[in-house]
Amino acid sequence: MKKILSTILLGIALFVSGCASLKLEPADFSWFAEEILDVDASGMVSARQFSVAFNVKTLLAKEFATDSMDAKNTKEVRLIRDKAGFYYIVAKKFKNVYVFASSDASLKLENTFVLSQTEMKDPKFNYNTKTKTYELWNDNDKYTLSKTGAVPIQGGVK
Repeated sequence: MKKILSTILLGIALFVSGCASLKLEPADFSWFAEEILDVDASGMVSARQFSVAFNVKTLLAKEFATDSMDAKNTKEVRLIRDKAGFYYIVAKKFKNVYVFASSDASLKLENTFVLSQTEMKDPKFNYNTKTKTYELWNDNDKYTLSKTGAVPIQGGVK
């Protein structure tokens, strides 16, 4: 009886340990430079260097309204990825910054935050090597980014 019980317990232990999830950490998904992605006629963008491609039509429709000329005239978007793997997307004339996470063969919207009450003229992402933070620069305004929002940086862009 003891032998049968020991065999059953050993089998259960092996089964449970085989089902345990494997986690490789730490992991760093960051990009230290933004990608400027051209929007093609079908709405696709592709960052070949980082092996990512996706369609931005629904994002442009959300930002500008479905039939807006601004949506149709958007020729490029800017993209950067932080250490945790979140993608930040912005473009000229946007008022918002969009934060996406990888999902099953898609990018899932995690957060949207208003950066400007007026359209951004020339937004640019930056990785600050001194502070190890991601920033968004727009004209003379400068913000530290996180997946939850943007915090203005005193002094702006220099």
